[in-house]
Amino acid sequence: MYAVVTPNRNRLATLQEVLPSWQAAPLVSEIVVVDFGSERPIEPADFADQRKLKLVRVSGTDEWRIGLALNIGIDHARCEAICKLDSDIEMTNAAWLSGVDTQAAFYRGRYDGPVSNGQAIFAKRHWQAVGGYNEWLSGYGFDDSDFYIRLRKSGVEERRIDPGFIVERPHAIASRVSDKLTTEFFELAPPDPKGRLVFTSSRNTYLAYLRPWTPELRRSTTVRALPGGVTGVELGPVSEAHRKAAAFANVLGLVRMAGVPEHVELLNAMVATFLAEDGGL
Repeated sequence: MYAVVTPNRNRLATLQEVLPSWQAAPLVSEIVVVDFGSERPIEPADFADQRKLKLVRVSGTDEWRIGLALNIGIDHARCEAICKLDSDIEMTNAAWLSGVDTQAAFYRGRYDGPVSNGQAIFAKRHWQAVGGYNEWLSGYGFDDSDFYIRLRKSGVEERRIDPGFIVERPHAIASRVSDKLTTEFFELAPPDPKGRLVFTSSRNTYLAYLRPWTPELRRSTTVRALPGGVTGVELGPVSEAHRKAAAFANVLGLVRMAGVPEHVELLNAMVATFLAEDGGL
C-alpha cells in the first residue's frame, strides 16, 4: 500500500479538486497533507470526504521549504511506499501502481518530460538512508534533482513515472515564486517572475553543492496533537551552518540572475561539470 504525501501552502483549491482521485485509488491507504504555513490554515472541514486523510500543520515557518515539508510528511506516513505528488496532480490511472517496485527502484518525473520533475515514488527506507530531501533549500528549484542524485549515488535504480498515471493542472510561473527576494543581506523585487525563478533554482543548486545534505542536518521539531485530529509540528531554529551557507548561496544566485555575462557563464560551466559528474538532473 502507498501513502500519498503532498506539501501545501495556500493552494487549498487545487488540492480539493485532485484529492478525490487519490482517495479513489485502491492501493493508496493514507494521504498526508502537510500544511506548511498557509495564511489560512487548512482544516479537516475543508474536505467533504476525509477518508484516508491525515493533516499535518507546520508552524514557525519562514520561506517555502518544500523539502522540509516533505520530510515532515514522510515522517508521519505509516506506509513504506511513498507517492509524492504536488497538490495540483490528478491521479488518472491508479492501477499503474500495482506494477511499481519501490524496493528495487525509485520512480520520478523529469523537467523535460510529460511528467513534471517533482512527482516521485520511492521506498521510505531509501528516503531515510540518504537523509530525505534537502531541508535547507527554499522557494522552487533543484530540491527534487538533489534528492534523485543522492538516491542514484546510494545505488537505487532510477525509473520513469508512466505518463498515463497522472495529469497536472497547469499553473503560471508567477504562482511558484514570491514577488520579493528577501534574504538576510538584501531584498529585491525583480519584475520578471522568470528571473526570480532563476534566482531560487540557482541559489538552491549552489547551496546543495556548498554543503551536501546528510541526515544529521535535519531541522529539529516538536510534535503535538491539535484539535480535530490535526498533527501540529513546531519548527526549531535554523542552524548557524545553514544560515551562513545560505548567505553565500544567495549572493551566487544574485550573480547568476543579474551578473555580468562572463561571470554567469563561469557559474553555468561549473554547475554543468558537477551535474555531469552526478549523472545529470
